Amino acid sequence: MTAAALRKHRNAAATVSPESDRRVSQLWIDRWVSYPRAVRVLQRMAELLALPARVRMPNMLVHGPSGVGKSMIIAKFLRDQPSVITRSGQARTPVVALQMPAMPTLRSFFSQVIRALNTPVITGSPLSELELDAVRKLEAAKPRLLVVDECHHLLACTPRDQRAALNTLKYLSNELQISIVALGTDEALHVMRTDPQIASRFDRYALPIWEASDELRSFVAGFGEQLELDTRSIADSEVAIEYMLEITGGVTGQIVEMIRLAARGTLRHHRKKVTLEDIQAAGKEFVGDLNSA
Repeated sequence: MTAAALRKHRNAAATVSPESDRRVSQLWIDRWVSYPRAVRVLQRMAELLALPARVRMPNMLVHGPSGVGKSMIIAKFLRDQPSVITRSGQARTPVVALQMPAMPTLRSFFSQVIRALNTPVITGSPLSELELDAVRKLEAAKPRLLVVDECHHLLACTPRDQRAALNTLKYLSNELQISIVALGTDEALHVMRTDPQIASRFDRYALPIWEASDELRSFVAGFGEQLELDTRSIADSEVAIEYMLEITGGVTGQIVEMIRLAARGTLRHHRKKVTLEDIQAAGKEFVGDLNSA
């Protein structure tokens, strides 16, 4: 797009109706679009959730670059797994999910476990009591799956604390006979590999960056449907796909953000079809935002 055309594009976008404003604001709502790599992870998590208790439970590590979609996959899985009310009227939580603390220690980790069960942490408790409290509350909740996101945070602690945290994951899996799903960047994979026993217990599922493919084209078209806009011409355009990959580095979150910016331009022009010009204008804005950050 030439500089003159880009100015015209932006000037035309200045007149916005209230309806367009409403739809523009909704562009940034979290939306789920299924794609094969995510489906494989979700299917394996569902398999782990359904497994009966046994001496050595299988676990999985989901790893990939920041923004590639790990947290969205977990959010989708959790939405599909509501709490179960038993015959006695007690709530049983099939999945307990938490984030590895930014500065992981055993104290901060067990505190996160307790908070994830929607119960208060007694400040000042000795570590032994905190651990016992966390384990007892997990036993009462009877989860079949423990999800620990941001496991690459373990790099922020000492090698000794890393080993202690990894041993704690192994202990919880053994003691409660539950599977653990760990998620993090590729650095989490390196942390797991420092302990061969831990590494052997976690099957690895990689979420790589996107490349030009039918899967990506389907994802772009599907996200457009979620926005109630037509992105098929973009999905089918080799130029548009390559441009998005160049600007975003193939990271899911950034691809989604770029489509949203393009969709905003489409709506402000009172159109339903996202064009190559919309994508190019969004790319310029996207790069400008990165450079100003």
